[in-house]
Amino acid sequence: MRQLIIKIPKGHKEEIFQTIEEFEGRNTIFLPNEEQDVFIIFLPNRKVNNFLKRLDDFEEPEINLIPRGVITLYPPASESPDQVADVQPKSSLEIYLGGIQSVGSIKGLIGYSIAAGIIVWIGLYTTSVFLLIAAMLVAPFAGPAMNAALATAAGKMPLLKSSLKRYGMAIGIGIIASFLMTVIFPLETLTPLMVEVSHVSKVAILLPLISGFAGAINVVQSERDSLVSGAAVGILVAASLAPPVGLVGAGLYLMDWEVVWSSIFRIILQLLGIHLTATLVFYFFGKVTPSGVRFLKGNKWITYITSGIVVLGIAGMMFWQFSQPPFLRKASMNTELTEKLDSELNKLNYIEVIGKDVNFTNTMIKGNPTVSYNVTVLPKDSTLSEAVLKKRIIDHLKENIRHQEDNIYEVYQINVAED
Repeated sequence: MRQLIIKIPKGHKEEIFQTIEEFEGRNTIFLPNEEQDVFIIFLPNRKVNNFLKRLDDFEEPEINLIPRGVITLYPPASESPDQVADVQPKSSLEIYLGGIQSVGSIKGLIGYSIAAGIIVWIGLYTTSVFLLIAAMLVAPFAGPAMNAALATAAGKMPLLKSSLKRYGMAIGIGIIASFLMTVIFPLETLTPLMVEVSHVSKVAILLPLISGFAGAINVVQSERDSLVSGAAVGILVAASLAPPVGLVGAGLYLMDWEVVWSSIFRIILQLLGIHLTATLVFYFFGKVTPSGVRFLKGNKWITYITSGIVVLGIAGMMFWQFSQPPFLRKASMNTELTEKLDSELNKLNYIEVIGKDVNFTNTMIKGNPTVSYNVTVLPKDSTLSEAVLKKRIIDHLKENIRHQEDNIYEVYQINVAED
């Protein structure tokens, strides 16, 4: 339930009480005075927006909306447990106004963007995963992401422009901060964590789709219906963006264009995916539509056109990912090739596999991306020399490991252990 305090000109008492009853209001308090009538009203979340639309029929109503859950108890007492179980989503008005209210100051956005860029760079430089998580906590990406989706759902171009501007500012400042950190503490080569973060999976689109869905659900649902904190959802959104933003700065300094382009690909894909699912949640679940919010007169064509551009953008990104050389699918190809390597090694009955690893490097040999197969084995047949054993294993792997990409340069490292 939501508490509202309204003031309207005198003479409409009965009409207001009838409207309150129509919209399932409870425990209404009427406070008459000389100039205006004052009502303290408690309404179900989902009824607030339409109630306020109806209230516009009266002359210049004054409204206070308290955006906090209120427990209303009324007879019969036996139904109290059901009465307090108010887990309805917020009204579309509250969702929209809450999004605008969360914009914050530009100074705060700049400060947090700089902090996030520095922290993520330190995490990548020192290969400290917990610092990447810390950067996700302070990265100011969730707010602009949700507001941009709200603007699309509501068909409001000014809010969309403002949100995209803040989006671009936060990402740009993070990249600059990371680049300057690399200038101050020069890198000669990428760290192992940077290489790992630069690898993109063929299922990379799933993370932003889930992030946008979770972020919008957190905004729409009632606070007492929330099983996950807003900070946790914010981390999920920032997890899609903070590491590649920091990596672009380091990649620019090293002029490693494969890392730069793979990171830019991820950033754009994350923005589009988050925007799409968040917009759908706000539109269909939150009822934030061009004509669905009191006082808001959005343009439905902005909703349709922007959503269409996002869908086409995602389709274009996916086409780019699967039509280009495998540098945009290295993470998933690592898994696929590891499975294939394990399958082929299990066919060799003269060795015991101790360890195995497949790793794409950022080194180009003969113009092709390089994948390294590292295998440690223990021979079962003591009559085979180490050189012969290595040759037999490599020949078997070369002959049987095949991938749909034929432009991969493969290197093998076979280590023979002794017992």
